[in-house]
Amino acid sequence: MWQVVLGVTPTTVTLFLALALALAVALALWTAHAPGGAAPRTTARVLLSCWLLLLLMASLAPAQPVGSADATVWWRPGEGLFDLGAQLEPGELSMLVRRQLAQAALFVPGALLLRFALPRTTAAAAFLLGVGLCLAVETAQLLMRAGRVADVDDVLCAAAGSALGAGLALLGGPAAAVMRRRVLPRRAVRAAP
Repeated sequence: MWQVVLGVTPTTVTLFLALALALAVALALWTAHAPGGAAPRTTARVLLSCWLLLLLMASLAPAQPVGSADATVWWRPGEGLFDLGAQLEPGELSMLVRRQLAQAALFVPGALLLRFALPRTTAAAAFLLGVGLCLAVETAQLLMRAGRVADVDDVLCAAAGSALGAGLALLGGPAAAVMRRRVLPRRAVRAAP
């Protein structure tokens, strides 16, 4: 996970969000043009399964042997960031902020893909499922006692990422509609002669 955190910069965050929106637009366009929408739903479900596997591997990989460490919980928002931040060098504090951004980014694809994998899922339900999944992961980290900290900041970052993913999924539909009206008819006209 730390190798990913090192790559979190304003440029990579912007690129990640642009790619997430592009995925939402592509899935919305594909859904609109696919008869019955089965192929885009299946693709979204496969991508959602891959994301879930990646999330569980990144979140539940033990830092120490299972059962060997104390169960640590940080209940106050910002406890890991501000309490430790007072004792850290500026570069280390920057690393903690990057970790929080990476945690939020980790939950963006889940809510986004869920809206296309299960089209009847509302944005609110996708958001709540993302937060619920993060709560389950934090509880598992606590129960494993394997050197991982159960942190309320992770839940808050997951909530932000889930909200962003659900919002991008909602934006994908109107963006796809604009593309269908403005970009795709021109291509059809050019190809006709």
